[in-house]
Amino acid sequence: MLRAFFVVFGVAIFLFLAGPFCVLYALIRRSPDILYAAGRAGSRLGLCLGGVKLVVQGRENIESGRPFLFLANHQSYCDPPALFASIPRNVRLILKKELRKLPLLGLIMEMGGFVFIDRKDRVQSVSGMKQAVRQLQQGHSFLIYPEGTRTRTGELGPFKKGPFVMAIEAGTPIVPISVNGSYEIMPPNRFRVKPGTVVVTFHPPIATNGLLLADREALTERVRETIAAGLVGVDTPAHENVPAKRKS
Repeated sequence: MLRAFFVVFGVAIFLFLAGPFCVLYALIRRSPDILYAAGRAGSRLGLCLGGVKLVVQGRENIESGRPFLFLANHQSYCDPPALFASIPRNVRLILKKELRKLPLLGLIMEMGGFVFIDRKDRVQSVSGMKQAVRQLQQGHSFLIYPEGTRTRTGELGPFKKGPFVMAIEAGTPIVPISVNGSYEIMPPNRFRVKPGTVVVTFHPPIATNGLLLADREALTERVRETIAAGLVGVDTPAHENVPAKRKS
């Protein structure tokens, strides 16, 4: 527990020392790049203070100069900093609206183009997803956890269809990501950080251009199968492949 407090305190100090300067600089330059750079630095700081070693595999699968929808399994609160530090580009998130109220951090995330949704309001949630689709089409990358929440058992949960609808509508390729080790570092329902190693594996992109919404089930299963194959001790049932690209 002491280590967890140490991590939270250290990252909070970093945020409130660097945050105002970064916000001001971003406003002057009219670019959120410095906010993303500070976010990656804060993520690495938190991992370091927690005694977490980060191992990244498959980064060569991420082609530079094009947007991707990064989809990862969600094992614990350790995932966001590990992924933010691993993905070699600015990446936006879709978050619950309550996080917008966080002092300073909420402002930084809003300036960074993050999308906030009300999970209890379906109309607003759909509107938020459409906003994210527009940003994908404009060339911005997103990171989403298709399980929708953290696993409570360590096992890979079912995937929601929303991210796959987004990818198909935007024609954006999906990069599946397997995250191993973070569940043991930050188990659910415990305020503690245990030193350890998080392995982030980037799989080859899966194209979505030319797919129809009718293909989302097969696309979902293919991405889930790919992520599961990269997890330790996960048995993956056979699923049909994504159908060949169709012309609309």
